[in-house]
Amino acid sequence: ERHGFLWIWMGEPAAARPEALPDFSPLDAGPETGVAHTYMHLKAHYELVSDNVMDLSHVDHVHGEALTTRGQLSPLRPALREGPAEVAARWEWQQTPPLQILAPFLPHPAESARHFIEVSWTPPATLQLSVGVTQQPGPLDLGHCIGQYDLHSATPETADSTHYFFASRRNHLEHDGAFNAAKIQAMHQAFLTEDGPVIEAVHAEMGTADFFSLNPVLMSNDIAPVKVRRLLQKLIAAEAAAAR
Repeated sequence: ERHGFLWIWMGEPAAARPEALPDFSPLDAGPETGVAHTYMHLKAHYELVSDNVMDLSHVDHVHGEALTTRGQLSPLRPALREGPAEVAARWEWQQTPPLQILAPFLPHPAESARHFIEVSWTPPATLQLSVGVTQQPGPLDLGHCIGQYDLHSATPETADSTHYFFASRRNHLEHDGAFNAAKIQAMHQAFLTEDGPVIEAVHAEMGTADFFSLNPVLMSNDIAPVKVRRLLQKLIAAEAAAAR
């Protein structure tokens, strides 16, 4: 048990390496009233969760006023960082007014602000997303921005269904339990009524879990999720080869 999640090793006990778990300790840094968890069951293949979070061009089309970037994020090709078992994507932009979910906590909620979102994927389907906004000069990170640190984790149930776990810790109103409850309820509702139906509809339309067999037309905003899918394929193939 770590960071409010259960991490289960399905192989031989002697092969378990808890130290190999990514570090999501920011979820633990602060009062209980500043972190919240939720869960959703999806009728979709688990890799579609990674597609959804790694390609944030969807926010201006799927989500409502609370998350709109006023069309500023959608055209951007993210900066990528890749490792042997990680793909990360980062967006930076400026908009007026700022993201509605964070604007009330800024000095000037109606004025322009700089934004960033960074998402890091680790196998098989865990995604850490940080989002922040500031009206001050300086670095764009959670140490210098109003923002939040989220963890998305998808556990396959079947080829057609997924357990979707989520946690969020913010760096504002950390001691307000009522706000905490209202915020996670709003985020859960967004997943349930916005992301979830789209993901399930995509799965139903695909009719297969083999994305590349469909010969998809890829756009520049697809770069991060495609990198994730290709790395996951490589890791699964290596694991299968080692088991033979």
